[in-house]
Amino acid sequence: MKNDHPAGPLDFDVSRREMLKQAGLVSVGLAATPVPGWPASWFKQEVTVVPFTDMANYRGASRMAQDLRELTSWLTPTEDFFSIGHYGTPEVDASAYRLQVTGLVERPITLTLDELKARPKVEPITVFECSGNSRGLVHGMVGNATWAGAALIPLLAEVRPTTDSREVYFWGADTGTEEIRGQEYEQNFARSMSLEHVNETGPILAYEMNGEPLPAAHGFPVRLIVPGWYGIAQVKWLERIELGVDRLMTRFMAKDYVTLMGREENGRTEWLETSVTHQRVKSVIARVTRAEDQFTICGAAWSDGTPLDRVEVRVDDGAWRAATMDRPDDPHTWTFFTFETEGLTPGEHTLVSRATDVDGRTQPVDLSMKLTRWENNELFERTIQVS
Repeated sequence: MKNDHPAGPLDFDVSRREMLKQAGLVSVGLAATPVPGWPASWFKQEVTVVPFTDMANYRGASRMAQDLRELTSWLTPTEDFFSIGHYGTPEVDASAYRLQVTGLVERPITLTLDELKARPKVEPITVFECSGNSRGLVHGMVGNATWAGAALIPLLAEVRPTTDSREVYFWGADTGTEEIRGQEYEQNFARSMSLEHVNETGPILAYEMNGEPLPAAHGFPVRLIVPGWYGIAQVKWLERIELGVDRLMTRFMAKDYVTLMGREENGRTEWLETSVTHQRVKSVIARVTRAEDQFTICGAAWSDGTPLDRVEVRVDDGAWRAATMDRPDDPHTWTFFTFETEGLTPGEHTLVSRATDVDGRTQPVDLSMKLTRWENNELFERTIQVS
């Protein structure tokens, strides 16, 4: 059916199925997506796990960060999936829940939870990590889960954004007190993204996680899922979607979750401040096993949805060598990799991996010009002791 509404920054003049297709969310395709198993070498009975010596006793339970050494499946169990709340966890009554879609639209609507569930259901599998995921957490604030809900793009097409709308605001039900110019205000958690980014990423309004209703810590009853973006964009306890003109400048857009990166230009250092959005290409070595003199180095890699071209591993000061990748069909999920080596001499050895996507972006060796902790994807060395 044709839409006589002027397209504006997004082309909404497409069929309903085509909009789902653009978002990568046509249910038939999703149902056919195979779920890869772990490389068999991870679970061989005759192998021995070689402990890391860099952070041997790490356990991230205090912030629901998983210990990557204990991964047991490609999908992250809900209880192991990291969760961060910036203003606490609100209590939301599902029977009274309402999702407003308003702002610069011709046909604002309000949906109950049942009405949202009555819309075509899509079930993407996607990985996302906390943008503060770092060496100190052994990069354990990351997870790969199945999310189920309604696609956002068709919903926006139905409400008909006006020609001057450019930005989409997502408001959560969680609130906190912020000081703005010397005055204290109660503020809802909120993030925004451009209509162009909405069309690029195909967000969903999720009400299930791994086949069950969202737990409270993960945004019950509805949260936003933006494939390929960091966790800060996945707004929990979503209660309002608003179309506007300008980029939102709340604390979690303009103050926190802003990366400060230096670069050398024309003989001087320039400093760029950018809001955290797309995930950086990244890999982490999670486990090393041994069977006699054969060592298997295992890990995971992910990106913003740009397909990975390769993962490489280096042992000590040796050359970079290609790892074997267990490639999923959907690049928005994570990829497991293994690397076989033998003959490691007794003593300490350094192991490191690096991922590169098909656009040539690779993990950096040095992020010393980045003065904030967000978006940390530099090479992460692990050490083991061989006896």
